[in-house]
Amino acid sequence: MKEKPEIHLPPPSYWPIVLAFGMTLICAGVVSNIIVSIFGVIVTIVAIAGWTMENRELSQEKHHE
Repeated sequence: MKEKPEIHLPPPSYWPIVLAFGMTLICAGVVSNIIVSIFGVIVTIVAIAGWTMENRELSQEKHHE
């Protein structure tokens, strides 16, 4: 009998929602006010960094097992 391969699913994360919010702010700022776009860029950068660091932590935990 063959073993079923283990399916890897990442844990839930809120960073994709934060990233989408930042990108929405960038777009809204283009049609309204540049300050909103700047804030959106900051939120987007923080979301990308947070999501990347979260994935690195998970990757390092897997390598230590």
